[in-house]
Amino acid sequence: MVRARWLVAGALAATLLGPGGAECADDNRPIDLETWHEQLGTLHQGDEAEEEPRPVFGIYPSLSAALGLPDIVSIQGHVYLSMSDGSRYGVFVGAGFEEGTPADATIVTVGWGGVRPLPMPTEQWGFYGKFLRYRRWEHRDHGVHHGLSVGAESGAGYLGLSVEVGAARSDRNHWTATAQIALKVGLPIGIDLNHRK
Repeated sequence: MVRARWLVAGALAATLLGPGGAECADDNRPIDLETWHEQLGTLHQGDEAEEEPRPVFGIYPSLSAALGLPDIVSIQGHVYLSMSDGSRYGVFVGAGFEEGTPADATIVTVGWGGVRPLPMPTEQWGFYGKFLRYRRWEHRDHGVHHGLSVGAESGAGYLGLSVEVGAARSDRNHWTATAQIALKVGLPIGIDLNHRK
């Protein structure tokens, strides 16, 4: 048993201090970190040049289940159109509907935000970020309300999550709050605007 341990230790030492290891062991020069960083930077810049960002026009139809005020539980449908630089930034506009009790709504959304290059089944194409939303509520008891809300939306591939807060007021001076969290299932479609031959 002791002999086997010495054989394994000897084999490891021979591997580590073989031709390359002996050179490292005898070399007492300090490592030049600046040169090492420059070499890494050159390699990294080469990778970025190969995958340069491309502008993308996006279409994003989706359905959501929302929890919160004023309906407690509601169903939403949206269609977003987006424009993204394909790297870090995008803007989107959308129209949609919400159905619930006691109010239904027609929705218009304007959003802006980041495009994060994360590994996922589909690219983001600028559909996520912060948004400003207008709703025309049709309340069954208090008539038509006009309201604004602000929120944020994030997602990965076919799934998204949004959170928003706001308020709406009717012509009869009745106020209602909007405070929702929505889980979204969608089908992001991207159209590459680079015309490469």
